Amino acid sequence: MPRLDSRTDKSKCVHDVFPGDGPIECLKKELGHDGRMRGQRIILDKSVVYGLTNAEVDSLDRYFFQIVPSILVNEILADLTKQSDPNIATRIAAHTYRVSGNHGLTLDYHTRLANSLLGNEIPMDGRFFPSRELVVRTAGGSLATIVETPLEDAVLARWQRGEFNEQEKLWAERFRRLMDRPLNPKPYLDNIQRVGLTFDAPQSDEELISSVDRLLNDRKLLPRLFALLARHFQIPAQSINEVIVRWYKEGRKPFDEFAPYAFFCLRANFLWHLSLTNPKLFKPDKNDRKDLEYCYYLPNTQIFATKDEKSKRLLPTLLRSDQSLVDGDELKKDLRRIKDEWSKLTKEQKIALNAQRGDAPPEDATSIIYQLWEDHDGEINPSRHKQFVDVRLIDPTLPKEQQVEFTFREFSEKKTKEIREGTRLSEKELQALNQIHKGKDPTTMRLFRRTVSKERLKGWHPELSDADLQNENSDIYTELYLDPQEYGHLIVC
Repeated sequence: MPRLDSRTDKSKCVHDVFPGDGPIECLKKELGHDGRMRGQRIILDKSVVYGLTNAEVDSLDRYFFQIVPSILVNEILADLTKQSDPNIATRIAAHTYRVSGNHGLTLDYHTRLANSLLGNEIPMDGRFFPSRELVVRTAGGSLATIVETPLEDAVLARWQRGEFNEQEKLWAERFRRLMDRPLNPKPYLDNIQRVGLTFDAPQSDEELISSVDRLLNDRKLLPRLFALLARHFQIPAQSINEVIVRWYKEGRKPFDEFAPYAFFCLRANFLWHLSLTNPKLFKPDKNDRKDLEYCYYLPNTQIFATKDEKSKRLLPTLLRSDQSLVDGDELKKDLRRIKDEWSKLTKEQKIALNAQRGDAPPEDATSIIYQLWEDHDGEINPSRHKQFVDVRLIDPTLPKEQQVEFTFREFSEKKTKEIREGTRLSEKELQALNQIHKGKDPTTMRLFRRTVSKERLKGWHPELSDADLQNENSDIYTELYLDPQEYGHLIVC
C-alpha cells in the first residue's frame, strides 16, 4: 500500500463522549472520559491474524481496539504473489476482514522517524496515532480534528470482496522481494569496529541485550549511528547531514535524548541484527525483516500479540513496564472460549451483560483477556446509548431567551456538522500552534469515522434494532470526542 501521510504535531489527549447520558454528574463523567478508543489497544502480527477465525475476531472486536500498522496490511496483500493457490483471493478476503472491524490504521513509522530526527517527537506512551487526520477551525472558533481514512477503507472493502488491481499486484511482488531479503549484521559490526569497540557473539539472550545496551551507551559509537540510520532506512545524505547539524547545535546529546523514537528503532535494529551473529542462539529467518518492522510500532500500543518465538524472546526488552506481550495461541484459545459462551446467550442476556459491563470482558481470573483488561483498564464503562440518547439538555451560559432545550443526539449531530464544515488549517498555522502549545493537542473536538458493516455494529451493540441502524449510514461508524472543559457545563433539563 502507498505510504500513509500525516501531520507532525500528534500529542493527543482528547475525551470520549458517548451519545446521551443521565444526570449532569454522569454527563460530566462521560465528557471527562480518558479519550481512548473503545477497548484496549492491541497490535496483532501476521502470525496471530492468520491464526484467528472471523468469529474469534468478532470476539476480539468487543474488547480490543486493533491498531493496524502498514506492515500488517502489506503482508496480507503480499499473498497475491502466491498465484498457484486457487483460493488465495478468498484467503486474503478473510484476512482483511480480521483487520477491518474495531480498528484504526496507525501512523507509518517512516513519518514518525523523520519527525523524531527533526525534533518533533511523538509521545511513546501507548496512545493511538492515526495514519491520517485533518485539523479544522469551526465557525465558532473551536479547533477540531477529523480522523478518517476513506481511501484505505475502500481498499480494504474491495479486498474483502476479493478484488485487486494491477498496481496492487505489482506492489505485492515488490514488497515480497524487499522484505524476504535476510538481515545483514555486517554494517553494524563494521561500524562497531571502526570506532575501536568490541562485540563478541552472544551466548545467551541476556548477553545479547547487555552487549547492545553497552554499545549504544558508548559515546564513541554515537556519531556512527547516523550512518546506520541512513543505510537501514534509506535516508538521503542531505537529510541526514541536516540531522547531524541539528545534533551539533543541540550540544551532541546522547541519542536517546536527541531523538527518542529514532533511538528506539536503532535499539530494535541492533537487537535483531546482532542476534544473528550466533546462529545457534538465533537462527536466521525469512520473516526477520518483517518481524523487526513490527517493533517500530510498539511505542503506541498497550498490548502486542505474536506467535513468533524470536519476537517473544526479544520484545520484552523493548516494551515499557505498562505494556503486555501476549502469546497468540493463548489469545486465540481465550477468544474462542468467550465466543462460545457469548453465542449461548439469548439476545436479552447479551444486552443485559453489555449494560452491566460495557466493553469489559466477563469477570474470570483465569482468562488472559480479563487479566489484560485489569492491567490496562480495570474500569467498567457500560454503554448508556439507548437510555439517554434523547435526554434533553440546556446550555445555561447562553442568555435566558436563547436557552432552548435540545437532545444529546441533536447536540452530537450539531457538533459533527460544525466539524465537517470547518476550515482546514494550513501547514503554517499547524506549525504555529505546535510551537505555542509545545506539542500538546490544541483541539477540543475530534471526529473518528470508520467503515463498519451493520452486521458488526449489531455484534458490538445487540441492543440496536434494525430501525436504529436504518437511521445511521450502514457503512460509517462515528465516534465523537469532546473536551469537558469546553462542553461540561451542559445541564440536564
